[in-house]
Amino acid sequence: MALGGGATAQVLHFAYSPHLPDNVPHRHTYFEVCLVGAYGQGEYRVAGTPHPLTPGTLFVARPGVVHQIVNTGDGPLMELYWVAFALEAGGDDEGEVGALLRRFARSEGTFAVPDSEGRVGALWAALRAVAGGPPLPGLGAQVDALRAALLVAIAQAAGGAPAPGAEVAGGEDAGEWRARLAVRYIHDNLARPLSVAEVAAQVHLSPRHLTRVLRAFTGIAPAQYVEKARIDRAALLLRRTDDPIKQVAAQVGYADVHHFTRAFRRVAGCAPGAFRRAGGSPAWREAATEPEGALV
Repeated sequence: MALGGGATAQVLHFAYSPHLPDNVPHRHTYFEVCLVGAYGQGEYRVAGTPHPLTPGTLFVARPGVVHQIVNTGDGPLMELYWVAFALEAGGDDEGEVGALLRRFARSEGTFAVPDSEGRVGALWAALRAVAGGPPLPGLGAQVDALRAALLVAIAQAAGGAPAPGAEVAGGEDAGEWRARLAVRYIHDNLARPLSVAEVAAQVHLSPRHLTRVLRAFTGIAPAQYVEKARIDRAALLLRRTDDPIKQVAAQVGYADVHHFTRAFRRVAGCAPGAFRRAGGSPAWREAATEPEGALV
């Protein structure tokens, strides 16, 4: 999506939940920005440090940073709007918008700020209203303009400090984008226990529905995909590092080396040590689940 001045964003999804339940500590390879709506309160915990959330609070999850959203108080669960995206600023002639996005991307000390002028909330409400209405001529252009304006407003609000939801916007098939988001979430969180129920909750599907959409997208069930993703990541680590096998196992979510070895043998056809000594097979590299551009 073009935002002006040569700056672009890859939007993964816009979403909304009238009552967001607590989630577990997790991380992403992309930005996720959330806005607390008209009700609810809680904490946004970044690496264990709590930041208070009240209506009108805008908060940012940055790539690679472990975070968690927790409801507090006796009132209703938080109303929450959020968007997941990756940014690409322009070159030397990036202009005002590109500079703004670059400042937002670098403002690592900004975690939660007030939507003091209500601008982000107003744009989010407008986007939800327009995208959720009946199809009209020119609607796609209106939605794109609102989406771009919202991302710029978010960067303005959250970039100035130094140092079960529903899809809102149309486009890609709903089942496919949820499957893509589930796959990305799995790869972002391989180093810890990861249940099908947790992945399903992250993309706002039942475990049964997640099984259907992920099987259609990957050809295998979620639990199988999680195991294969762990072993694929382990194979990359075994080829590219000298880390002990016990350490490799821990990095892909196996606390027990014996369990890891059995899983590796089941998926790869040989033990981790034998795989490392052989240098990894070309066939394995062709079949790997690791997303393009993933950093290992």
